[in-house]
Parts: sequence; structure tokens; C-alpha cells
Amino acid sequence: MDKLNVNATGLALSITSGIVYIICAIISWISPRTLIGFANYLEHSIDLTSVAIKSLNLGNVIIGLIIILIISYLVGVIFALLYNKLIKVMGGN
Repeated sequence: MDKLNVNATGLALSITSGIVYIICAIISWISPRTLIGFANYLEHSIDLTSVAIKSLNLGNVIIGLIIILIISYLVGVIFALLYNKLIKVMGGN
């Protein structure tokens, strides 16, 4: 098995997460009730309708996007490092 490029894996996850975040923000802007309804399905015992914000703030979206990009990049890097280590331990290349 081939090793993963650590930086490329981090960037791929970061870009993918950023796209999903932007799509989510657009849905929240266009139809916040739809997004809250969907999110309620993901949360087992929390009613998110009571904590939802009333209006979308562009500054908060940009800050959230930056945070998501950084966190997802770090998760991708950790994933690639662990993957590369595991394929060595388990008899891969």
C-alpha cells in the first residue's frame, strides 16, 4: 500500500470541509428552518430550535470557515500520519 502525502491529505480534507461548511451556511441563509430541522435529526436529545440564531452574520461565517479549515487540515494530517504508521506496523509498504 502506498503512503499518504500528509500535506495533501490535510488540504483535501480542509477543502472538502470548507465546501460543506459554505453549502451549510447558504442553506442556513436561504432556509434556516430546513437546516435546523435537519440538524435536529442528527442530535439525539437536543432541540436546536431554541438555540438557533435569528440572522446569519457574514463575519461569523468567515470566522467559522477559517476555524473549520484549520481544524479539518489538522485532522487530515493526523489521519495521514496514523495511516502511514499503521501500514508500516501491519506489514504494508
